[in-house]
Amino acid sequence: MSRTLTAVSLVSLFLAGLAAAVALAPSASAKAACPGKSCHGKATTTTTTDSTTTQPTTTQTTTVPTTTTTTPTTTTTPTTTTVAATTTTATTTTATTATTTTTTTATTSSAPKSIYWGAYIDGNNTYGSSYGDAPWDTNTWNLFQSHAGKKASIVHWGVPAPWSSSFNYQLGAHQAVVNAGEITLLDMASGSVPLADIAAGKYDSSITTWAQQAAAFGHPFFLRWDHEMNGSWFPWGTTSSNQNTAASYVSAWRHMHDLFVKAGATNVTWVWCPNTSFNGSTSLSSLYPGDSYVDWTCLDSYNKGGSGWTSFSSLFGNSYDQLQQIAPTKPVMIGETSSSENGGSKASWIQAALSSLPSRFPQVRAFVWFNWKITENGTTWDWPIESSSTAQSAFAAGIASNYFQAGGGFGSLPLLAPIKPLQ
Repeated sequence: MSRTLTAVSLVSLFLAGLAAAVALAPSASAKAACPGKSCHGKATTTTTTDSTTTQPTTTQTTTVPTTTTTTPTTTTTPTTTTVAATTTTATTTTATTATTTTTTTATTSSAPKSIYWGAYIDGNNTYGSSYGDAPWDTNTWNLFQSHAGKKASIVHWGVPAPWSSSFNYQLGAHQAVVNAGEITLLDMASGSVPLADIAAGKYDSSITTWAQQAAAFGHPFFLRWDHEMNGSWFPWGTTSSNQNTAASYVSAWRHMHDLFVKAGATNVTWVWCPNTSFNGSTSLSSLYPGDSYVDWTCLDSYNKGGSGWTSFSSLFGNSYDQLQQIAPTKPVMIGETSSSENGGSKASWIQAALSSLPSRFPQVRAFVWFNWKITENGTTWDWPIESSSTAQSAFAAGIASNYFQAGGGFGSLPLLAPIKPLQ
């Protein structure tokens, strides 16, 4: 979804988040740093409906840079390998409706036995003022998992850019996820900084420090950097209305990746996550950094309901098929998704979405839900599974399948190794 916060409001949100975070332990009930509202303030974007693709929605932090320094760039090597295990894929959020007609091509890959599953778990807007966001508030975390009927394998949250906050500032939250036997899906965004400046090395010092601290932490986590870059609603977007281009995005991504590799942060699993394609979006192929720089591909999209009610398969089908052409060997993550209750049966939508993954989307190896009752531009979106008893029951029934691996056993994944899909 689109978001129209000014630089001033972004800074004030970030500062407010920092103040709250100082006093927060992982189980506390306030927002910390950037995750929560300052990081994931989704805004809505209107779209023209059509049968298949979807429109933007999403989140993520962004703050104005405060440090500059240059360090030489380094050549990078691909990551691959690791993570054995037992856990599952999640559901998540994002998208809206868009433009073309989707073609449904049958894929030939076979589905795995299990996938990761998880959620972005909002606190106060969804459950009430006494609740904070996961992973800082374990009450929120546990409540969502009790409603889903299963422990998640992925917890989705976000942090500011390296020049605004160090990795160690959120070390407690990272450790809380490891202690719970789950895996972090971490959003990070460059904010209003021109991507060409990142590629040119202007922020190398702070990026290197962040990466070194992540390497010292050692535990594997997913990093989703500058997601939904094919739209215009975030300042790091690459459409004609943005300051950035597809080429500058690719250069910045590769440069960041090179610095992380040089710092030894091989526990970072790089997730490249555009929004599903829509009229006016930047082409996915022009934004792909290359197989050596991406570990997982990813898509965001939402069923906004109403007269534009769109099935999960129609939301994701066309863009998923594009990913199979662009990066056929990479596992796919659904990074954000949900459905409105307005215009159809959300329970049926959820049931169809979860049951379609093995047959229609066999390369999807992680599914992350966006569990946040969020208000954007005057509209409140009923994204949580708890929007109705029937939706919650449908979600719990679908996630109960062994196809969605329960969390709890991922705290001892191999250190300094990227996360591989489950088999």
